[in-house]
Amino acid sequence: MERFCYINEKQDEAYRQYKDGVAFQKDIESVFDEIDYKIKLPDFLGKTVKVTQKQFPEVYELVEELSEIYQITAPTVYVYEDYYYGAESYGISYYWIELSAKTIQDFSKEELRFLMARELYKIADGVTKQKTMMDERFKMIRMVAPDELEKMSRLSFYHWYRLSNYSADNFGYLMCGSMKSSVQTILKLVLNSVMLAEQVDVKEFIGQASEINRQDNMVSNYTKADEAIPYAPHRIQSLLAYAISDRGMQTRIRQGKVE
Repeated sequence: MERFCYINEKQDEAYRQYKDGVAFQKDIESVFDEIDYKIKLPDFLGKTVKVTQKQFPEVYELVEELSEIYQITAPTVYVYEDYYYGAESYGISYYWIELSAKTIQDFSKEELRFLMARELYKIADGVTKQKTMMDERFKMIRMVAPDELEKMSRLSFYHWYRLSNYSADNFGYLMCGSMKSSVQTILKLVLNSVMLAEQVDVKEFIGQASEINRQDNMVSNYTKADEAIPYAPHRIQSLLAYAISDRGMQTRIRQGKVE
């Protein structure tokens, strides 16, 4: 599937703007690969369960399938114990996904597919690499530079990263083939509850996006700009808009999928 089928239209321009202000990227990446990754690895192997053909085989097969679609090496998946739902990809030269046990337990196959497809997109399109690098860079800036420098760098990066998450949602929707499952996944991540997510009226929830947009003042605008992940009402609103767009519908037709 071609990248233009699901990528957010503003994402690449935002990437160019944020990259213009990034320095020392190669040095940071090298330190992460040679030191930080090696520090983390023993804890992964000792405190989580690694997904294999014999351990969580359905997750293993899903990740292998999605990686084949993107023609990338399948990342390692580590399952950890946690009360919260979540799946997050990390890495620069070596990639992995951290997946909570509660997510495997409570998510349907389609919902898990949406969630994992998002992370595979991020790995394949370089989003995970940039997020990991920038997290390390922010740590360095805090030690050697004023808060104002970190703030400027962070806001520029977050703007691009929010847009990339819209793209990830679009790809997740295309891979799971169900708008209902895609929306339910987002709601479960917000509420951390299957039962409560089922009680949400999607139309009412999306209405909160308009209320957020109306908060147009310096303090509110900074708060919104300082979020790495788009607000959930905006995510669902954007995903629905993509699904009914010519681009979204034509992509679904080419897939041979009609909801």
